[in-house]
Amino acid sequence: MGLYHTFSGVPGLEWIGAYGLAIIALTVIIKLLLAPLYQLQLSMSRKSMLEQRKLAPEIAKLKKKYKGDAAKLNTATMELYKEHGVNPLGGLAGCLPALAQFPILTALYWAFLKFRVPDPHFLFIPTLLDAPNKHLLIAGLPFIPTVAFAVIPLLAALSTYVQAKMMQQPPNPLASEQELQAQQMTKSMSMMMPLMIAFFAITTPAGLGLYWFISNCVAIIQQYFVTGWGQLGK
Repeated sequence: MGLYHTFSGVPGLEWIGAYGLAIIALTVIIKLLLAPLYQLQLSMSRKSMLEQRKLAPEIAKLKKKYKGDAAKLNTATMELYKEHGVNPLGGLAGCLPALAQFPILTALYWAFLKFRVPDPHFLFIPTLLDAPNKHLLIAGLPFIPTVAFAVIPLLAALSTYVQAKMMQQPPNPLASEQELQAQQMTKSMSMMMPLMIAFFAITTPAGLGLYWFISNCVAIIQQYFVTGWGQLGK
């Protein structure tokens, strides 16, 4: 509310929307506070992937040695990981920042419901306090909001997809079974998460979807300097 009143008093910002600018400013502040944790998790994820690929030749030897005996192969593989201090599921650490967002999203959800402002518009979106599914393109057809209210859910889903694809690294032809499982899980999440986020952005206040979109944009910039574009280009 403090940010809203700050922006609402600035001449020339009326057409943009002080409420949307307040949400964007709050998002950037939160992301800056969480940046060290996110940086650590990105680094851990990348380190785990590089360590596993360094052990790929040893894994290939174990597969040849224990061919046809999956139990002994898994035991020997885990012993190899333990010997070199490698966590086979460490690559999933990059998913944790998304989980850390949920307490913040819950707080913002109740804030949007409780605190009303005189002018909650943002650019061409009439209000950020309403859920997009309250403004349907065709009456009786759920989850398809009008064009103005569909923009934020689409941007939230698209930015989530971009971030997930950036998290993926090129497939390792010598990957162990554990690494393949981690890669498959990451790949599945890159498809499911955008759909889930789109659903949430449609059924919750539009301001929440704006927060998620801006949060993703900041994370994508930070992620680029750690992992590059990942599999996004492919």
